[in-house]
Amino acid sequence: MALTEFADESGRIPTPVPMDRTTTIAAVLAVVAALFLIALDVATPLELDLASMYALPLLLAAFTRRRALLWSLSLLLGVAALAVYRLHLGTVTPTLRDELLVNRLFDAMSLLVTTSVLHLWMRSLDVREDQSHLLAEQNRRLETANRLLVEHEAQILQQNEELDRRHKDAVASSERTGRLLVAVSHDIRTPIQTIGLVAELMRRTGENPALTDRVPLMAEQLQANAATLVSMVSDLLDFARFDSGHIDLNESTFALDELVTAKCRELDALAETKALALVAHAPSAPLWVRSDRVKVNRVLANLIGNAIKFTAHGNVTVSVYVNASGSPELQVTDTGRGIDPDSLKLIFDEYAQTGRIDHATERGWGLGLAISRRLTKAL
Repeated sequence: MALTEFADESGRIPTPVPMDRTTTIAAVLAVVAALFLIALDVATPLELDLASMYALPLLLAAFTRRRALLWSLSLLLGVAALAVYRLHLGTVTPTLRDELLVNRLFDAMSLLVTTSVLHLWMRSLDVREDQSHLLAEQNRRLETANRLLVEHEAQILQQNEELDRRHKDAVASSERTGRLLVAVSHDIRTPIQTIGLVAELMRRTGENPALTDRVPLMAEQLQANAATLVSMVSDLLDFARFDSGHIDLNESTFALDELVTAKCRELDALAETKALALVAHAPSAPLWVRSDRVKVNRVLANLIGNAIKFTAHGNVTVSVYVNASGSPELQVTDTGRGIDPDSLKLIFDEYAQTGRIDHATERGWGLGLAISRRLTKAL
């Protein structure tokens, strides 16, 4: 049902005024019925008192819920009841003793009472509809408020979860930083002190020519400790950068086999200091890949350096090939002492050290494999 609403100044929900086809037809029938009864009353004797039926069009008017139409028809029919009586009398002067006049007056009063009752009925319907619309509006507002409250609670819960996550991240970061500071204060002191002692011995050797034959050994020790410091500083810088969440990728196309061969040549001197053979196996044809060359090189350096560090004798082999799925694969193997099965689950943990460290070149913070894992995931 289409409704036309008129808002009042108080903001109260307005009374809907029906404007559909059914009520319009009812209004037209009410007017036609009123005119028909008036015409029929004029054409019939007064004794039939057709004015007593004048209330019927008012019922149709009440159905339209238009109070203006109701009162207009009531006034028209009331005047018509008296006018028809006067028309039938002609030149005769009416008196209150005339029973027909009294009937007409009662008919007019009956129209007034009927119109008043119908008016109150229509008004009560309007009030009930107003209350129904007001209740519906209040329910709608409550539903809206409840939905907003639920959304607000969900937002607060999400914010709390985010705050809790950030708190846990901050605690974890603080713990990592604490462990890093402990590792720095403990591990970096030894190679620095060793470098200082070796430098002092070399200075004394220069003053005593008899100790010249010890220079190569001291230089080897100096080189090993310097390499250890460089590795430690590199791990520290990489870890700090990764822990802050900044890993920038600069992709390029390069030959993976050439990168492996070049890295093996670069680290060959480190392997020779431990009398190890560093062997590279690569396909005869170039194996082109697209990735971040610097970060792949860093991962490769960590893996090869880790293999050399924990291999006392034998060889370290670096292989690059295309696996069964058609993807390029790097593999680093060594003849070192291996890792205890119970420690395998720890090898990618930060600051993890497995086994006994008994050589200066084996010192470190256990960040190499952890850094390699983060780089591999980023790539």
